[in-house]
Amino acid sequence: MHLSNYTKTQQNNLASFCKTNILKPIDGLTENRIHHYRRLIYGVIDDSLRSAYPLTENLLDENEWKFLVDEFVAKHKSQSPQIWQMPYEFFQFIESNEFGAKTKYPHLMDLLMFEWKEIELFMMEDQNDNNVKLSHDIFDHSQIVLNKEYEILKLSFPVHKKSPNSISMEDKSTYFALMFRANDKVQFFDLSPFFVWIIYEIENNNYSLKQLIKKAEGANKNINNKIISENILKFIYTSHSKGFILGFENAKGENDRKI
Repeated sequence: MHLSNYTKTQQNNLASFCKTNILKPIDGLTENRIHHYRRLIYGVIDDSLRSAYPLTENLLDENEWKFLVDEFVAKHKSQSPQIWQMPYEFFQFIESNEFGAKTKYPHLMDLLMFEWKEIELFMMEDQNDNNVKLSHDIFDHSQIVLNKEYEILKLSFPVHKKSPNSISMEDKSTYFALMFRANDKVQFFDLSPFFVWIIYEIENNNYSLKQLIKKAEGANKNINNKIISENILKFIYTSHSKGFILGFENAKGENDRKI
């Protein structure tokens, strides 16, 4: 069914009011009631964004937060019908436009990205193969099996390590954060560039722990081999205890128990 131009105009004027709080003529309007439409719609958007970005909301003062939400509501054309994805559109909107808050808080975009990624990982479809048989033999014949539900974030500010309110330009550097989903929750921890490389090697080469240590020793000849092996072992066991490393798959396909 096609709407008449008249009906479209009335609907568009109502939608415009809900977005901008600027009222255009609407036939049959009860003026003391129309504000409820904007209040309800704006409230849903604002509540959703506050829930998605609690650290960002705490960083900004109330006027700064309200200004960004007002701009988003008034100027952004939503792309997804799923309300849980709206915070990502908010992130994109802030990223694509110039706002004083981005100058005042140079770590704002890192913080928004970090908070969004937590939602994205939590909501993502299952990626791990629950039928994989995992082994306790970690040194010789068993390939390291990573949790596939992860992402490594490259950041300019340590939003994963410090309170956002205490971060300044003096903190600007290069940081890496590992974020992954395990046991129905999203976890994260700080990574050095060395362990970013370690994860890349595991992901792309299906190494056993013995092979991984040998590769790391060959690539870092200026570091004592004992230090390399000790640090890798600590990373492996910590990652396994947290659920980032799921276990070790026997290369021969033999069924064994998980460690």
